[in-house]
Amino acid sequence: MMLQKTDDLKTQIAMGKEIVSRHPELYKGELSQNYLKIINRLKGDRPLTTEELFYIATYNYWMYGFNTKEVFFYGLLDKSEAEKEEFISYMDRLNYTRHLNKAEDEHFFANKLETYQLLRDYYGRKVIHIDASSDMSEFLEFFSEHEEFMIKPMGLAESIGVRKATQKEYGYDGRNAFQTILSEIGGFETKYRKNVKYSGVVIEEVIQQGEELARVHPASINAVRLTTIRCGNEIHIFYPSIRFGMKGEFICSGAVGSISVGINNSTGITETEGYTEWNEHYVVHPDTGILIKGILIPKWDELCSLAKELALRFDTIRYIGWDFAFTADEKWVVIEGNENADFAGAQMHYQRGRLKELQQLIGWKSEKEFWWEGKYTY
Repeated sequence: MMLQKTDDLKTQIAMGKEIVSRHPELYKGELSQNYLKIINRLKGDRPLTTEELFYIATYNYWMYGFNTKEVFFYGLLDKSEAEKEEFISYMDRLNYTRHLNKAEDEHFFANKLETYQLLRDYYGRKVIHIDASSDMSEFLEFFSEHEEFMIKPMGLAESIGVRKATQKEYGYDGRNAFQTILSEIGGFETKYRKNVKYSGVVIEEVIQQGEELARVHPASINAVRLTTIRCGNEIHIFYPSIRFGMKGEFICSGAVGSISVGINNSTGITETEGYTEWNEHYVVHPDTGILIKGILIPKWDELCSLAKELALRFDTIRYIGWDFAFTADEKWVVIEGNENADFAGAQMHYQRGRLKELQQLIGWKSEKEFWWEGKYTY
C-alpha cells in the first residue's frame, strides 16, 4: 500500500498499521505505551478504539508530521486532508526553524545560562549556574539571600524538572540544599541522557508578579509568549498568546496543561477562549471565575517594542519564542527565549492552520513532500 492522502479513516488505520509493521524499531516498548496513554486521555467519547486512534495518529505523523497531541487539540480527526495541509505540524516546525535559525548559533537560547548572560539587563533578577562542588560558595551566597528560588535543569524542554524550592524544605541549610540539588542533577542527566545538551541547573530568583495578571491565577507566573520572526531588519510578532496556570500550580507551561489564550496583536487584549494541550476548553478560569476573553495585557505596546528590540540583537536566530512576565513594579522582564518554540497557540486558539501565512512572511516554502525523506523509507 502506498502512503497517500485520504479522508477515509479505515484507510488511514490500514496505512498506520502498515507503517508500524514496517518500522517496529520505532514503535516498541515505552514509546508506544506513551502514545497510547496520551490517546486514552484525549480521545473522549469517540467510537474508535484506542488502537485505531493510534494508527490514525501514526498516519497523520508520517503524512504530515503531526505529533499525537496535535491530532486532538487541532481537531484533525474532524478535518479534511485539505484542511490538515494548512497547519504547521510538529515536524514542519522543525523544518522551518532550521531554515530560519543558524544551527551552530542555537546555543544562544538552548543554553539557559548563556541566554541570561547575553540578556542580563532584561531579566530583572539574579541567575546562577551550579554543576559541581566548586560552585558551592556562589550557591551559598545566593541561598542566604533568597527564601525561595527556581530550579531549572539545563538543556531539557517541556518544563521537565522545573520547580520552585524554598530554604525551609532544606532545613534552612545551604550545604544540604546544594548537595541535594547536585544529586537531583545526576538523576536528571541519567534519566534524560539522550536529551541533555548542557549539564547542571540554573538557579533563579522568583519573579514577583504584577496584580494585573496575577489576579487571573495568583499561584503561577502567567507568561506572555511573543514569537518574533525576523525578515531583514523588520521584526514581525506572530500570533501572541498568554498562559495561565491552574489548580494552584506554580509551573505555567503548555506541557503541564496550563490554559493558553490568543492575544490581539494590535490591542493587547485576549481575543479567544482558553485551550490546553490536553484538549480542554475554558470560557472562564476554573480557579478564579475570571472571563478569559477580554483581558487587557498591561503596557502592551511597550512589551511589543521590547520583544522587537531583543530580536534585533540576533542576526542568525530569526525565529524566537519569547516568554515575558509582568512584575510587581510594573516592568516586563524576560523569562526565557526559545529557538524552537512551537506554533500550537497560533493554531489551537483559532482552530485554523498558519502554514501559508508563515511561508508568505518568510518568503520560503519547503520542497519536501514528506518530512522523513532521506531519513526513513515508507
